[in-house]
Amino acid sequence: MSALALGVFFAGLDQTFVVTILPDMMPDLGITVDNFGRAAWIVNGYLLGYTVAMPLMGRVADAFGHLRIYVASTLLFLAGSAMVALAPNLELLTAARAVQAVGGGAIVPISIAIAGSRLSPGRRALAIGLIAALDDASSLLGPLYAAALVEPLGWRGLFWLNIPLQIPWLLAVVLLVRRTPILAARRVDWLGGLLLAAGLACLTIGLTRESNETGSVWITALWFALALASTAAFVARQRRAPDPLVPVRSLRQRAVSSGMALYFIDGAATITLMICIPLMTNVLWGGDPLQGGLNLMKMMVWMPVGGILGGWIAQRLGYRPTAALSFLFLALAYLSMYRWPDSPGPGTLWGTLLIAGLGIGLNDAPILSSVLDNVRAAERATAAALTQMVQTTGMIVGTALLATQGIGRFDQRAAELFRQRGLSASPEEYQAILRATFDEIFLVAALVTLLGAGLALLLARGRPYRASWSPIATTTAHEEP
Repeated sequence: MSALALGVFFAGLDQTFVVTILPDMMPDLGITVDNFGRAAWIVNGYLLGYTVAMPLMGRVADAFGHLRIYVASTLLFLAGSAMVALAPNLELLTAARAVQAVGGGAIVPISIAIAGSRLSPGRRALAIGLIAALDDASSLLGPLYAAALVEPLGWRGLFWLNIPLQIPWLLAVVLLVRRTPILAARRVDWLGGLLLAAGLACLTIGLTRESNETGSVWITALWFALALASTAAFVARQRRAPDPLVPVRSLRQRAVSSGMALYFIDGAATITLMICIPLMTNVLWGGDPLQGGLNLMKMMVWMPVGGILGGWIAQRLGYRPTAALSFLFLALAYLSMYRWPDSPGPGTLWGTLLIAGLGIGLNDAPILSSVLDNVRAAERATAAALTQMVQTTGMIVGTALLATQGIGRFDQRAAELFRQRGLSASPEEYQAILRATFDEIFLVAALVTLLGAGLALLLARGRPYRASWSPIATTTAHEEP
């Protein structure tokens, strides 16, 4: 389990470290400051490949063996890293990042599926918590890792470094796991995967296009229409495919569907915190971007701690109370932010962000364990991948709601203030409007996370772990059909 978690950690660094090194990459790739929008594809190419890979590679792993596809995914990730390091221009680098992401996106759900298959239900929660904790830690440390090494190694050297960092854990997993049974029919809905990929690709292109001219607006609308058509075709395909990419039968189970819903809420709640904390630091407290990032780190540093703690608590108390505690922590953090003074002191800030970070981390182990306990062994990698994709979707929806509803409410208040006071309105009055908008966001988020705490009662109960006399777990004796 440690080898799997460390493999996830080193593969996950790439998700965030590229943001730090973008200024170093742009001149090398011929991207000028006035054409900065093109650089978004360095990030978007990875995110697109990562999201597409999750359900498709999860299904491939269930069909052809978890260990076999884990090895193939890791080698694909390393090949993509080498291609990025060698890429002479943005177009080839974007394609290489997508290849890298297909491999990297598969590593997390397959690692979780191996944990679910090798350990008994009473023991798997802590292992899943460990994997989730190091996945969170990689997101936290990625920018610091890149900032420390980009000067001596160069940005290309950072991608070459992926190979020696990942190979030891790949070999360790191969030697320790040795083999995993193939429990599913060797059929994969490739057409469904292609339709899903097409829908996500069209959506990404539509969101990243600049629409300043009338003709450009219509082209953007066309991309969105293609995304909608591809998604509709994907849904229709899943309803009639003999081996669908999405395990519809399993999703009808209460413990599985509630886990998916909770991960959606978790994604929306997490991205709300990650956007609002730096934004409040900058626009309300007069801090600079560095201070905003440091305040965000005060929350994120507790997320891996919460991941391990959530696995430990879930093994002893069960999934429901652990997940409920997670969302109660998030609700408490949001209510505390709602009651923050205009300039919270260090103790208030650290205490609130500690609760928020623990709340985000605590729910990974109980939610994923509940889902894995209630799907067939032949669907574990697919189910783990779907939970990750649902969480990402929650982040996308949360960001969209902040951008539309949050900013919309501020615009309404600002327009009313201008109508009443005109140009005589003071900066303090606009600050009060900003604060009222944040308060609304935090209050709504607190209510949604309280709903999540209630929804946690629909998860599986969980099976407490009872330590046996042997320190070595049997890998096959507890396997369920």
